[in-house]
Amino acid sequence: MIPDVCFYFHSTRLHFTQLITGLELLHQKGKINLQYSLENISYPIDLCRVKYKDKILIFDMADSTEIQESIYEECDFYIKRMLLKEDYNKKEKLVPYGLNYSVFYENRYLQNLIYKKNFFKYSVRYHPTLSRILNMKNSIGSSHLKKLQASPKEDFGIVFRSRLWNPENNPTDWKKEERKKMNRDRIEINKILKEQYGDLFSSGIEKDEFSEKECPELLIPDKEYHKANYLKKLKNVSVGIITEGLEKSIGWKLGEYVAHSMAILTSPIDEFQLPGDFREGANYLVFKSQQELLKKIRQLYNDSDLRMEIQQNNQEYYNEYLEPAAKLQKIFIRINEKA
Repeated sequence: MIPDVCFYFHSTRLHFTQLITGLELLHQKGKINLQYSLENISYPIDLCRVKYKDKILIFDMADSTEIQESIYEECDFYIKRMLLKEDYNKKEKLVPYGLNYSVFYENRYLQNLIYKKNFFKYSVRYHPTLSRILNMKNSIGSSHLKKLQASPKEDFGIVFRSRLWNPENNPTDWKKEERKKMNRDRIEINKILKEQYGDLFSSGIEKDEFSEKECPELLIPDKEYHKANYLKKLKNVSVGIITEGLEKSIGWKLGEYVAHSMAILTSPIDEFQLPGDFREGANYLVFKSQQELLKKIRQLYNDSDLRMEIQQNNQEYYNEYLEPAAKLQKIFIRINEKA
């Protein structure tokens, strides 16, 4: 029997686009019967509720590793994006969500929310024509599923595009210091690799009021930074760099790089529980300093066999654990096994 699934929509955060895409694809393939409903329960904006058969699932897509204990107690399963291994080993109802990134697919329900005032701007993201006319950088026009996947590339090329965060926008001292360090690392990496690799390095910092003051020489034009152009760039490079995200989270670039079958250089991620066999040496190389990053880049530059092996491993991981329908199917299988 095909299981019934209901997605309770309440948040316009882009964190949920991959989840929604996966549900739509499974529905289209006849794997689930999907319905939507506007949520009437007040949840944090990074969490949402899904009913699968007779089970209540909570999807926690927040950057933070914190588990909402009161919500955890009320649900049948708690699917967590930034899931620490130590929490996973302690709490029975936890299920790893894995890597996330923004990706869109045709969705009639969300298109029709354009008639509801509170959801108008979000709904426009799901209108192919309107989103293209408005040049929306995170929309079905720029980030359709078919644009967010690619096969391994043989030629060497590096990409590291990033943004800066204004530390003064945060009230707590530790968040200010976190953002200051993050900004310094991103600026220095851009400067060093631009000098050492020239045209082989696709770099740049997103232009805004804060970055214009911090590193005007590294900014790239808005048109070039646009998501549609960024995704085209990913299809022509083989190596992607990721630094630590906010609150030590795994950045969305990791999911985008895997979807594009790239070799990946990342800050440590071993404390997190991810689905499948996603590991250092096979899917990515780890760096803990700028010197180590430069060494690992040189390794991938000189060893094309290693680079291609990592790229092929990530293509396989994408097909089995990251492609939106495959991801949701694995989660439902895990829930059926644990129920």
